[in-house]
Amino acid sequence: MERSANQLDVARAAGVSVSTVSRALSNQPGISDEIRAKITKLAQELGYRARGEAGQAARVVRAYVTGNAVTGGLVPFYNAIVEGLNAAAATAGLILEIRLIQDRVLDPRRFDRDADEAAAAGTMLVGIDPSPEIAARLAVQKRVVLVNTFDPEMRFDCVGPNNFYGGAMATNMLLSAGHRSVLHVRDHLRPTTFQRHVGFQSAVAMCEGARGIVADAPDAQEAILAELVRQRKSQVTDWTGVYCVHDLAAIRLIHALEAEGFRVPQDVSVVGFDDLPAASMMSPRLSTVRVDCQAIGAQAIALMQRRLADPEAGVVQAECGVTAVPGGTISQFAVF
Repeated sequence: MERSANQLDVARAAGVSVSTVSRALSNQPGISDEIRAKITKLAQELGYRARGEAGQAARVVRAYVTGNAVTGGLVPFYNAIVEGLNAAAATAGLILEIRLIQDRVLDPRRFDRDADEAAAAGTMLVGIDPSPEIAARLAVQKRVVLVNTFDPEMRFDCVGPNNFYGGAMATNMLLSAGHRSVLHVRDHLRPTTFQRHVGFQSAVAMCEGARGIVADAPDAQEAILAELVRQRKSQVTDWTGVYCVHDLAAIRLIHALEAEGFRVPQDVSVVGFDDLPAASMMSPRLSTVRVDCQAIGAQAIALMQRRLADPEAGVVQAECGVTAVPGGTISQFAVF
């Protein structure tokens, strides 16, 4: 039988002393966050197991992460959240066990199989909305935190950006520039994106003379965005400003606008959401709303620590602040 890695193995891989490994894995002070995170990661990769499976399992948090973390345009967004989770988990002395899933919904069979194979003290769903079947299993477990999603039934601790305020903020960036016919391009509706939509509606309703138009473009499909632009070019619709539910949709819409001869922002103003790295690569820079992904990860671990300490504690749903990034894709409205 192959032996399990020990602390000496971890120390050699990390280039540190055994005592440093011991102090890092037992969450003792005097170890930097960077070294603690490195040692924790190497311990997981090498298959290190502390003495006593019960003690090990009591520190493991299993995090199911949406496939968007490894595919598609939202890679940087979920990567940043996972980085925040890893850093905070290392500081807290927790072992974060990442499980990537490719579907939008976690399969109950996968969940049950993982639970049977190895125990975990707590569970996180990152960017995944629990189905009724998964929610029933999580309700029994109790030690649960939802990350970048919210539970409308208030059954689980949750953390994410303030999507309502962010949606209103993005819309007001256009309204403040004088735009009164504003298009909101939505993606799949889930608790987070629905709140961004409600924020859009609220901002429009509070601005005299403003009119909101809604269009659905699931997964930011280029064909749908191109059709929206063709309708605008043929004057079937008259929007002059566009708020897209995320930066990926905004960038693709700008490409579609430019392909039909529109200038951004001279002819049409566009604002996104998330402030992905690609937003700063555009010329002009994409106007957007920045989400503090690191803060979301850190808050999620804090909620998990609280839940592990008291499984019967009242549910907390936390929202992290968002900030406007003016960029260069919004201009003062002009009649054309």
